[in-house]
Amino acid sequence: MRYSLFFVGLFISILGCEEVVEVDLNYTEDRLVIEGNLYWIKENQQTEQQISLSKTTPYFQKERIPASGARVQIIDQDKNSYAFQEEGTSGRYFPLDTVPYMLGGSYILEIEYEGQFYEGSEQLHPVAPIFKIEQDSIALFGNNAIQLEAYSIDNKNERNYSYFEFSSEALEATEYNLFRDDFSNGGAYYGVLIDRELKKGDQIRFRQYSLSKIGYSYWYLLLTQNTQQGGPFQTNPANLNGNMINLTNPENNPLGYFSVSEVSEINYTVK
Repeated sequence: MRYSLFFVGLFISILGCEEVVEVDLNYTEDRLVIEGNLYWIKENQQTEQQISLSKTTPYFQKERIPASGARVQIIDQDKNSYAFQEEGTSGRYFPLDTVPYMLGGSYILEIEYEGQFYEGSEQLHPVAPIFKIEQDSIALFGNNAIQLEAYSIDNKNERNYSYFEFSSEALEATEYNLFRDDFSNGGAYYGVLIDRELKKGDQIRFRQYSLSKIGYSYWYLLLTQNTQQGGPFQTNPANLNGNMINLTNPENNPLGYFSVSEVSEINYTVK
C-alpha cells in the first residue's frame, strides 16, 4: 500500500509540473487572398462570375476572414469596365452587369483594398466539350469500385490545357484531373474518377475548365501540394505565387489566382 500511495503521489506531482508550450510560427502581417472566377458554360450559356476576397490567418486559425469594402472591377481588352458589388460584408463580389464572353479575349482584374492596389490578367481559352461518359466496375484493393471516364476530343490546331472537376454529394471531396495535350494532340482524352463508395442513382457533375499555360502551372503546383492533404483548397504548406500583384507594395503580393475559363459540363447518374 505504501508503494501504491508513493506512485500516486508521484503521478500527481508530475501532472502539476506540466507547462503549456507556445509555438511561435512567425506570423507577421495579413495578406490578401484572391479567388477570382469568370466562367462561361458551353452547354447552357450560363455564367458564374465571382471575386472572393479574404485575409490570411495564422496556421491554426481556420475560419475565413472576409476582406470587406474593396473596390473591384474587370477591364476587358476593349477597355470596357465591369464593376462588382459586395454581397453584404461577405467579401464576395458579384458583377452588376455580366462580363461578356470573348474567346481569345484578355481580362484584367483590378482591386483597391485598404489603400493598396492589386492587378492581374488572364486570357479566355476554348475548352473541348465533354461528349460522353463511360462507366465500368474495377477491382480496387480487394473491393469493387466504380470508374467513370469523361471523354473529349483535343483540337490539334491548338495548344490546350485544362482540368476536370468531379463533384457530388456522394463523394467525400471534389476530385480533380489536370490535362495538357503533349501526347494526345488531335486525339481523344479523358478525365477519370474512381470511387468505392459510389452506387447506382448517385448524381455526379462532370466539368472541364480551360486553362492558360500559366494557369496550368499554378493548378499543377496547387494540386501537388494539397491533394494528399484532403483537397486543393486546404492550408498550403508553402505559398504559391498566382497571377495577381500588389502595385502599391510589391513585397506584399496577394495569394490566390484570377481564373478565366470556358467550361463544359455534363450531369451524370451512376448506373
